[in-house]
Amino acid sequence: MADSFDYVVVGAGSAGCVVANRLSEDENTSVLLIEAGPEDTEANIHIPLAAAVLHGTKLDWNYTTVPQKNACLAMIDQSAVWNKGKVLGGSSSINGMMYVRGCKEDYDSWARLGAEGWSYEDVLPYFLKSENNTNEEYLKTDYHSEGGPLTISDYNPRSKFADILAKGVQELGYEVKDCNNGIDPVGFDYGQGNIKDGKRHSTSVAFLNPIKARKNLTIWTDTMAEKIIFENNKATKLEFRRKGAKGVVNINKEIVLSAGTVGSPQLLMLSGVGPRKHLEGLDIPVLCDLPVGENLQDHILITLRHNGSGGGFVQDGTDWSSNNGLDFTGFIKTRDDLPWPDIQLMYSPVFYFNGSAEKEKLRHDDRFDAALHYTNVTKENMDTKEGLMFMPGLLHPKSVGTLKLKSTDPLEPPLMDPRYLEEQEDVETMIRGVRFFQKLVNTEALKTNGITMEKYKFDNCAHEIDSDGYWEHMIRHMSRTIWHIIGTCKMGAKDDPTAVVDPSLRVRGLENVRVVDASIMPHLPSGNTNAPTIMIGEKGADMIKKKIIF
Repeated sequence: MADSFDYVVVGAGSAGCVVANRLSEDENTSVLLIEAGPEDTEANIHIPLAAAVLHGTKLDWNYTTVPQKNACLAMIDQSAVWNKGKVLGGSSSINGMMYVRGCKEDYDSWARLGAEGWSYEDVLPYFLKSENNTNEEYLKTDYHSEGGPLTISDYNPRSKFADILAKGVQELGYEVKDCNNGIDPVGFDYGQGNIKDGKRHSTSVAFLNPIKARKNLTIWTDTMAEKIIFENNKATKLEFRRKGAKGVVNINKEIVLSAGTVGSPQLLMLSGVGPRKHLEGLDIPVLCDLPVGENLQDHILITLRHNGSGGGFVQDGTDWSSNNGLDFTGFIKTRDDLPWPDIQLMYSPVFYFNGSAEKEKLRHDDRFDAALHYTNVTKENMDTKEGLMFMPGLLHPKSVGTLKLKSTDPLEPPLMDPRYLEEQEDVETMIRGVRFFQKLVNTEALKTNGITMEKYKFDNCAHEIDSDGYWEHMIRHMSRTIWHIIGTCKMGAKDDPTAVVDPSLRVRGLENVRVVDASIMPHLPSGNTNAPTIMIGEKGADMIKKKIIF
């Protein structure tokens, strides 16, 4: 006889761990949490500086997009790699740990688009509910709290380059402040991360470890959800594969999909919920015709290497392992008429991303070795080369992609096409981001410390170096993901034909199934997506428990 649970949560990631914790607070409610990957016992998970080491391992879904026509042109097959966590904690176990909420306008815009109950005023309490902030100055404001499960702390130690950059942006008239202040996100920030006592504080560590002894909570790792079974449009069972054996579990109340922007739409479509034409093309019986897999959005960036010494991860006896390598960031508007920042400016105190493993990790094509400084340099030199990276990131791309099934095999990754830089406006915004960094490098603070931009020389580029045409060529070749993929189960009003879930996160036209993860975001927030995803987990769980319906 199949096991039965009140709630089945698929995906123990940034949102799923939160949902499982909150739903199992009621000892009379039984909760099953399913995770496709293993437990989070790998030592490097818990070392903040080791995040990139985890990419491409068994803890990573290691998705690859379809070849891009307008971006990633210097990558193998012109494809981007999406590193997504396949382990307890999901991507919160392998990401950069940056705690960035976005801005007030992000959520107010969601609400105006039909996501009733998701304005900034509505979501702020759920950011605060999770948070245990250790910065005493921040705690004096209304925008931070302490006592929540997730510890948020300043980066310690901090690179000297970060202090140099702070002086540089102040020369340009920008304020260095808490950019999670809820008022004005434009400015720069030393940043905070979900780090506790020098170790990564993933959602698994924060939300699951303290409650694993709950008798009403069951956690299955190495378990792949394969298909939801419906009876009269009501979710009643889940078919799964666990350690090679197939099984079925009964759903007494609800199934909650927290499998992420790839996993959640994939499971829905395998279950007959998605675009009719697409599903019929794969001979999948259509239960509910919804735009699942549409509205795929992602932040992208390019890497600008800079020469500099003495300010990065200097080998002076300092233990840098508790620094995430991203200890200064900022948000700017490249046009005065914008309602939100359109460029995020990130920095890392290294010349090569992950040292000599950079080419392998980013999948750069051999044809561009000279342009990317891989020739005439030894592995040792790459690992020890001092310098820093500036990374302008596109916050609100106009280019929107799709996710479709490749086959009916649950183990086969879907076809992911973000259509990066399909809209020319995105390139123009990125060029304005590059120009900002050039202004920054020209400040006294940076010039005094000998920081200079490295030039890339592409044999296939006919444009004069530093012209807009040159930078467009550079951007289209070097653009890559920031791993902030969202939107494939879009939230919207009940009568919105572009929405998959309503503002209560219930899948439209079905009973007992919700989506609670980053895939429900109507559009990208103005910053990293992990903190907003945790907030979605908190708010989604609350709506389930209180039976809130919009």
